[in-house]
Amino acid sequence: MKKMLKITQVRSVIGTQRKKHRSVMKSLGFRKNYRTLYRSDTPQIRGMLNKVRHLVVWEEIDEKNIPAPVEKPRGFTVLERGAREREAGTAETEEPGASGDQPAS
Repeated sequence: MKKMLKITQVRSVIGTQRKKHRSVMKSLGFRKNYRTLYRSDTPQIRGMLNKVRHLVVWEEIDEKNIPAPVEKPRGFTVLERGAREREAGTAETEEPGASGDQPAS
């Protein structure tokens, strides 16, 4: 099995003393804190991790232990008017004759 590295960012790059640390974190693929990335175990990646070892934690794993990415639907879903109330069962029913569009007798 191919060895992979599970890398998690645990500290922010704000306040790091070197711009080099920010560029290494960007080249590893990190954008936000507490994100987990999976990279192949190469000497180049190990060198980058050594530079920013105070910002990340990592562990060696097998390639088969990587979870499948969750696919989120893109965009948004249009529901017809009142669909949420019908799903929840809280749609109000109108009483006959309660609306103001009927002529008074």
